[in-house]
Amino acid sequence: MALDASKPPKPTKKPSGPKPSKRNTNPGVRVVGGRIYDSSNGKCCHQCRQKTMDFVASCKAMKNNKQCKLNFCHTCLLNRYGERAQEVATLNDWHCPKCRGLCNCSFCRKERGLNPTGILSHKAKASGLSSVSELLQVVGDDSFAYSKKAKLLFHFSIFSLQDVRDLSFKFFFLYVAKENSKAAGKIKKAKATNEVKEEEIQIEVKLPIGISLTNVSGIDIPSEETGNVLQFLEFCSAFGEALDLKEGQAESIVSEFFSCGRSTRRQQYCCVIPMMIQLLELISHDRDMSLSLSETDSTWFSALGECLLQSGVLSDVFPPETFTSGVSEYKKMDASTRLKLLNFLCDESLSTLAMRNFIETKSVESEAQRREAKEKAAAAKEKEKQLRQQMQGDLVKAHMEKNGAPLSIEEHQAILSQIKAEVKEAHDKMLEAKGMISRKRQRCDAAGTDPILLNDDGLVLWKLKCFEDEPKFLLQDLGTFGDLSPHEKWLAFKPEQKQEVEKYVSAKG
Repeated sequence: MALDASKPPKPTKKPSGPKPSKRNTNPGVRVVGGRIYDSSNGKCCHQCRQKTMDFVASCKAMKNNKQCKLNFCHTCLLNRYGERAQEVATLNDWHCPKCRGLCNCSFCRKERGLNPTGILSHKAKASGLSSVSELLQVVGDDSFAYSKKAKLLFHFSIFSLQDVRDLSFKFFFLYVAKENSKAAGKIKKAKATNEVKEEEIQIEVKLPIGISLTNVSGIDIPSEETGNVLQFLEFCSAFGEALDLKEGQAESIVSEFFSCGRSTRRQQYCCVIPMMIQLLELISHDRDMSLSLSETDSTWFSALGECLLQSGVLSDVFPPETFTSGVSEYKKMDASTRLKLLNFLCDESLSTLAMRNFIETKSVESEAQRREAKEKAAAAKEKEKQLRQQMQGDLVKAHMEKNGAPLSIEEHQAILSQIKAEVKEAHDKMLEAKGMISRKRQRCDAAGTDPILLNDDGLVLWKLKCFEDEPKFLLQDLGTFGDLSPHEKWLAFKPEQKQEVEKYVSAKG
């Protein structure tokens, strides 16, 4: 097929008349995302440059005997500068960020020789800061640079008819492809030179200093035994139902372990040993061993020794001859040693069929609750959406009834208060259901407890069911490989340190 150059292509007729505008300069009243956009009656925000019916704070500064005309909508003022529009609007001498030389909008930053920042409110909140302005103060004004992504456009060289006649089709398309490749390379190179790499903002968030945990559930315990006590209490919290434990029974056992006085030994003999016998019977039944255990003789102590021997654990702490001398050896043991024996039996009982069935049952129940919570969350979310749409409709209706005049704060609040309670109720139900979903994803209590945070420096952050003291966070310090301390450390936090701990978890999580 040859290219006919003798007949030039006919020029296409261009449509007469003005070109239709791609942008509507007067779109009227629109409701988008809960905001009323009104191109005629809305007030323009200096930061986002949007004309809305939102509440705005107007600058009170005087320049050349004239009041500054700049407005800032409540959203921009809060997210970008950490100020509340409702509060500053009541001040007679409030100066806007531009008049104070703090404005970080794209226009003002360009006037100061800085690049626009782009959207940074999410990054500021993730860093634990209140606003974009505070973020820029911490990391520096020149740490951010927003640039639009360059669009890759096809580049076609323009050839004369003589050029086309001298080129074969194959060479013509190769040449065009080569030119396109050059153009793409230039665009990529320009993009690479103009693009400012945004480095990760590393704002160091430190964990507050905790205090040594020496009291659990109102019981004073030695600091070196805190881990063993928490292990036992967490076991009872998860499997108290399976063992038919009474409320407060676990705490009573711990209290009797570490209480002082002559009556302590008699109480331990009467309360701790029955717990051990209950666990021994559970283990022996699973192993088809018919044992008749009694508190009044040494049968339970001998059975405990046999269980230890079969497991092969704690052999360095409890040699086999320990259990051949009868209960007299148990009476010589201190509270720490007895607690280790009790925790050993708790661990061994988890491998029994009864406990495994209990874990399986709880896991199935947890999954069913998670599905139910998911359905509730979806229903609550849909209801919240409908209520918000209704609220938007009411706002627009009230706005139109005033012939486009802005609503006063009182009128705006009056409309919102009519449906605000219902929206909040639906939103709370959705959050509650989502919280249930999140908790169920962490496995049920019977399946185990996972740490909130595990650091490389030997620090483990926990939230245990057995520990209810605010702020409910516990820090386990395992130490480092070079640490000669034989004991781990458990630390608690004061209620006023809760926010600092949550910030740390958010930054590290």
